[in-house]
Amino acid sequence: MNTDQTQKLYVSVVIPIYNRADFVALCLPPLLKQTYPLDRYEIILVDDGSTDDTVMRASDLTRDWAGNFRLIQKPNGGPASARNAGLWVGVQAEIIAFIDSDCVVGERWLEDLVEDLGNAKQQSGAVGIGGPIVSAGSESWVSRYIEFTGLIRHRVRRGQVDYLTTANAAFYRQAILAVGGFDESCEFPGAEDPDLSFRLRQNGDVLAVTSRGSVQHHHRQTVGSLYRTLYRYGRGNFLMSYKWHNGRTPLVELIRHLGAIVLSPWLTLRRVRSTGFGWALAFLPLTIIEHTGFVVGLCDGIRRGRRRN
Repeated sequence: MNTDQTQKLYVSVVIPIYNRADFVALCLPPLLKQTYPLDRYEIILVDDGSTDDTVMRASDLTRDWAGNFRLIQKPNGGPASARNAGLWVGVQAEIIAFIDSDCVVGERWLEDLVEDLGNAKQQSGAVGIGGPIVSAGSESWVSRYIEFTGLIRHRVRRGQVDYLTTANAAFYRQAILAVGGFDESCEFPGAEDPDLSFRLRQNGDVLAVTSRGSVQHHHRQTVGSLYRTLYRYGRGNFLMSYKWHNGRTPLVELIRHLGAIVLSPWLTLRRVRSTGFGWALAFLPLTIIEHTGFVVGLCDGIRRGRRRN
């Protein structure tokens, strides 16, 4: 059900960014042309210590915009600290909408996401919602694999949302503040997204997903970037999982990902029907690289022993 009250809630759109000068011209312009009332949302771009032309290009693109654009510059501390910086600054907002700097939205993105969050709150008490994250259209080997496996997605298990990915999500600000925001102990893109969702759920909150308000995401393009992403996920699991009461312990995740490596030929055969033999075979080494990256990151986290207690 659509309500005028939900439509008029003030929203802060928070975008963490680091050395993404080439993506600024893709990400920002669509956000300046939203159908959501111009006086009811702001854009907060949090520059996390970029050393390229990110800040200059963002300033040029937004100079003549009639809406409220805020640029925050801070020393590099990772996406969790960058999102928190936007969260703390957006004091006027009732809703915080997160998007990544390598994502592109449609003109109804914010309107649809906020409306569906309001509907979900009325129906189930949801405090956060995630919209679809689809490929921006690259046909590279790695990006095809990421799209096919749904590596960047919101996780739903047994009919309940497990966690949301902040490449495309909106939350009621007070709900995030109630659990202390993002955990900044992970100073790299790691497990900060699931960590926030897990703590919200442990606080009794409900999360939701919607089929509207999609974003186009520019997936990783190289084998090295895929490996580094999963490596960081593995390290993040070690650093943060001590807070989670859902069985995602380092031991369980280690067994799960080692099992995926061992069973990768079987996974390849399962994919033949949906992808064809050629692509299924091409995805085999990427499956091994994906899960190896996670295992190495997790083991490296254990070796470093920098877990907070």
